[in-house]
Amino acid sequence: MEIPAQFAAEQAILRQNVALSLIKSAADAEKQLVGILEDSARQIAASNRGNNVNFQV
Repeated sequence: MEIPAQFAAEQAILRQNVALSLIKSAADAEKQLVGILEDSARQIAASNRGNNVNFQV
């Protein structure tokens, strides 16, 4: 039993759309993670903590 060509083409397009959607979701999540890391790095750089350490023995 053979699948009609139009049905096979629609299935292929559906699979491609799902794959592209997953790739986009992963890219969006990666952008959010990069944003979080950038914000954290900025906060650490702006922090005054630990810049002046007095070592006395």
